[in-house]
Amino acid sequence: MHLYLVDDGTLTAGALRRELPAALAGWPVAITVLNMGLEHECIDPAPVDGRVVKEFYGSPAELAGKLAGADILVVHKAPVTGEVIEGAPGLRLIACARAHPVNVDVRAALSRGIPVVHAPGRAADSTADLTMALLLFLARNMGETCRLVSRLGAGAWQYDCRSRLEGVELAGKILGIIGFGHVGRRVAVRAQAFGMNLLVHSPHVNPAEILAAGGRPVTLEELLSASDFVSLHTRPAPEKIGLIGAPQLALMKNSACLINTARGELVDEDALYRALKEKRIRAAALDVLISEPPPPDHPFFTLPNVVLTPHLGGKTEAAPVRAAKIITEEIINFLSGKSLRHVINRV
Repeated sequence: MHLYLVDDGTLTAGALRRELPAALAGWPVAITVLNMGLEHECIDPAPVDGRVVKEFYGSPAELAGKLAGADILVVHKAPVTGEVIEGAPGLRLIACARAHPVNVDVRAALSRGIPVVHAPGRAADSTADLTMALLLFLARNMGETCRLVSRLGAGAWQYDCRSRLEGVELAGKILGIIGFGHVGRRVAVRAQAFGMNLLVHSPHVNPAEILAAGGRPVTLEELLSASDFVSLHTRPAPEKIGLIGAPQLALMKNSACLINTARGELVDEDALYRALKEKRIRAAALDVLISEPPPPDHPFFTLPNVVLTPHLGGKTEAAPVRAAKIITEEIINFLSGKSLRHVINRV
């Protein structure tokens, strides 16, 4: 059995490189590491050049020519296109150490009968922590505070300056959570520790689960109208592109804040820019954008009431290790003939 691990230079690939040899030491598996750096990158969220895959690092053509002997292919963000899969005639398993294997042509894999496993929840705690950090940042006007201290120095301690920075307490405020999966549920736990009340919109989750977790299941319209903070944690899907657009933003309170640590394409950025500029909502904090990195002239850079972070949701020391452990366990399940726990069995 021959396992090929693509080291694309990311922290998660590094964790895989450390974890796999020790975990598979007792198995008849030869491991080959392919080094593919970040010089070929496509981190745009939309498929390009007619490819199904997106948000990848590396050259599909280069990878396709190196996998002739692979039985198992392990990647983080390397592109596993139809061309790559065709270049590995003996391939029996694809393992992608991401929550959403968007860099894998799942349809092409399934047409060959090759299961694709992934690592759901790998960064759930990390992303939930970041969500609360951004929520607190908005609640206490930290963006304006940092700018004021930088500009005025000791003058920022004057009473009139500090009074301008008056924020809100979280206790009793309403947090609307859109999407109640791995991340949304963890955000709920953290928010309740601050005394927040929870509204949840997640149509595919049993309402009883939401109630048991301390939330109240509501429609999207009800959530947007009532929430003081709205946080996005739903999975990307064609019907969810622009989920938060002009009509939805119009439902929100003027004092409400939007937080997105899920996917950039969930938000109509033009509509959000107008709502923020016209102060029809109070503020937004965005860890994800439609195009990353954003162009230097992106209008969000001109707004004082938007906080941008460069896709840091999974950037903790724990998340790569967790992803590597999930993938390693799945490979052992495959080798031992056990059921795969995190297999993508449909497109």
